[in-house]
Amino acid sequence: MKVYKYRSIEEKIFERDFKTIGENCFFASNYNSLNDPFDIFFNEQISPLIKFLERMFPKNDISNFENKLKETLEYKEKIGIYCLSKDFLNEQLWAYYASSYFGYCIEYDLDKLIDKSQNSDFECYFELTYEDDIPTIGIEDIKNQNQFIKKMYAIKKSTWRHEDEVRLIFNNYGLKKFHSSAITGIYFGYRTEEIIKQSLYNLFKNEDIKFYEVFPANFKLEYKLIHETKKKLQYDVNKFNFEIIRSRENRWEQIFEIYYKGNTNTKDEIEEFIQAFKEKYCFKKSTLYLFNNKDILPLLDIYPFNEQQHAKYNSSLIQTVYEIDS
Repeated sequence: MKVYKYRSIEEKIFERDFKTIGENCFFASNYNSLNDPFDIFFNEQISPLIKFLERMFPKNDISNFENKLKETLEYKEKIGIYCLSKDFLNEQLWAYYASSYFGYCIEYDLDKLIDKSQNSDFECYFELTYEDDIPTIGIEDIKNQNQFIKKMYAIKKSTWRHEDEVRLIFNNYGLKKFHSSAITGIYFGYRTEEIIKQSLYNLFKNEDIKFYEVFPANFKLEYKLIHETKKKLQYDVNKFNFEIIRSRENRWEQIFEIYYKGNTNTKDEIEEFIQAFKEKYCFKKSTLYLFNNKDILPLLDIYPFNEQQHAKYNSSLIQTVYEIDS
């Protein structure tokens, strides 16, 4: 999924953002920095119940439960929040957050932005819901941690519905890292000055980025491609004959099963292919399994192997490469 961050070009803001983006960073704010005074605002009905139980059963020690609840509610003081939108053609957001179309909007690949290998303190993300009733956290929410957290951090008043917000939650506020390939596009407003455009073209001159201009037409916003930069690669993976049989990833690792059709007896060729593949496809630690045929695919989810399956797998496997750093 693609998500978007609208940015102002006020001098100090642009200088700060230019620096952090150039360092592949973004800032996850403390909740006190959010511009909605009712954000992370909820009623909590568990504490009164605890007090009631303490009076009813004075010999029972429930202080541990009470302390855990207190820690959970106070957790908001330390978390980091990064707010994004699912909409890059939102007139209100362009006017408010992007200096009335003088600014720009960053397009991120969400999967890469929440990559746990970049920020181990990433906790979760939510697509916000919008309501006019104050969220209420009750005893029933204790059994559902996701619902508990969502009521705390992912419900806003309906007046903010137009923002179509996606919210990233980190265990600590502050600077967060992202892989350079997480940014896939930049949208300029129709009033964005050329010096801003050129600055960002130069910043991303060695990345695969598409640049667009957003402009009013036919009583709505439209956009067009105006520039494109390409990453300069050290290796050319296209010179190798291969097919990705399957690819997977988790929070920590990418895993690729590859049918390699080239010369499997030349060590230098295999090593160069691995470097070229890593440069093109890997954005976190990765494991590659190279096979000499694609008929191996039905075996990949079988465990344990019988003797015949084990023999076929071993005869098909060229090489396994563990923990390639991106």
